[in-house]
Amino acid sequence: MSLLSLEKFDCNGESTSVGVRWERWKRALFIYLEASNIDKDVKKKASLLHFGGLDLQEVFYNIPGANIEPSEGVDVFEVAISKLDSYFAPKQSRVYERHTFRLLKQEPEEKFEKFLVRLRKQADKCQFTDKDGNIIDQITEKCYLPELRKKILRIGDEITLDRVITEANTLELVNKQLEEFKDLAKSNGNEEVNKVNSRFKRNFDKPRNVQHGCGRCGNPRHVATDTKCPARDKECLKCGLKGHFRQYCRTRQAFKRKIEKEYSHDQKKGRIEREKNEVNQLRDSSNEMAQKEEETEYVFHIDDDVEIDCTIGGVETKMLIDSGCKQNLITKATWETLKKNKVILYNQHPNPNVTFMAYGSTSPLMIKGSFEARIQVGSRYEYSTFYVVCDAREIS
Repeated sequence: MSLLSLEKFDCNGESTSVGVRWERWKRALFIYLEASNIDKDVKKKASLLHFGGLDLQEVFYNIPGANIEPSEGVDVFEVAISKLDSYFAPKQSRVYERHTFRLLKQEPEEKFEKFLVRLRKQADKCQFTDKDGNIIDQITEKCYLPELRKKILRIGDEITLDRVITEANTLELVNKQLEEFKDLAKSNGNEEVNKVNSRFKRNFDKPRNVQHGCGRCGNPRHVATDTKCPARDKECLKCGLKGHFRQYCRTRQAFKRKIEKEYSHDQKKGRIEREKNEVNQLRDSSNEMAQKEEETEYVFHIDDDVEIDCTIGGVETKMLIDSGCKQNLITKATWETLKKNKVILYNQHPNPNVTFMAYGSTSPLMIKGSFEARIQVGSRYEYSTFYVVCDAREIS
């Protein structure tokens, strides 16, 4: 038992708390005496003075009647404890202590167990007849969790302090778990929103005029409307029309066969010359068309021969995969179908600043309007601009 020890009692600390310090130190002394199997009153008194320190000894020997000689029927240890209790424990006011008890409340970040410890320590000073009942009343009135208050009131007079403690600990644990779920859901939601926004911005900020090269000669450094394109005045060896090389010919096969059957070489040459003159006349007579030359798109054809299934703005439809034009065109009938099925679109314009010319034609196509939407083919998708032409049969 020589390994057991006890801290000295601080007699010179704050005077307002000396009574509380004495009660705590006395409790530790009783635990030591029991652990050391010290049961004789003389040895208990000696342990009290030894572990209490010089300051406690000075106080003890100056209290009248504290240091008495051992005699039969007199417990010197009980007498010493009683005299020291009277010296260190000031007279308490039951009214004041109960007032202090009623002011105790649970703080927002305080755990219920700590709040309960404070209530019990103060209740010991209040001399309550029903200590547990008063603690339950104070918890009901001053607890931080309104759910706990509801449970206490719902149970009624059958509530016990043990059940209040169980309910409070359960509610604290459940609330903590719910907060963790909320934080996790919030974190996942932000990641999804950021992912969608970045993808949307990336597709819309992508320059449209760098996705394709020249549709006439295949040069990636200029577009089909470039006047310096080497294929503009060249005759196609497949269809006989001017304006593109053979490997970039997009004329329909049916139209090629028709040319081969109905026209001789001279007739094709004369027709091409007439088309060239008509185009030159159109450029000379229209200043407005000349100013918009860079915005003019040439369309070779739109037919139903080579189509794919796709989804535009959430509506399933069919699209021609190669029309000879770098822009996306849909017919008025397709536009009506998309509207009927509540297509999701953005940036709709009734009069887009762009001109479309059917290849070999002198008149621009009638444009109904334009809009931006998401187009998806299989698992791949992107956001693009679509132009609505009034009648697809005008493109040949």
